[in-house]
Amino acid sequence: MLVISRKTDESIIIEPEQGEPIEIRLLSIDNQVRVGISAPSGCRIWRKELYTTVESNRVAAENASLGSLRSLSSQMISEKGID
Repeated sequence: MLVISRKTDESIIIEPEQGEPIEIRLLSIDNQVRVGISAPSGCRIWRKELYTTVESNRVAAENASLGSLRSLSSQMISEKGID
């Protein structure tokens, strides 16, 4: 992990091997630190806790068997009273 000290309105640039550079700017330091990120439009930017949840859901979806999905679908249909 790289740790860099920055003051308000200073930035760091992340330059990927391919694609446009990403700028991270320190906007303010009060009770919280406010960070601004400028990245290419196709770049996804996540809060870590949300990213972790999304990744866990992806893994669970990939590991779900077709049989268990059919069973769940059948249960949902029978609960709604659909034949």
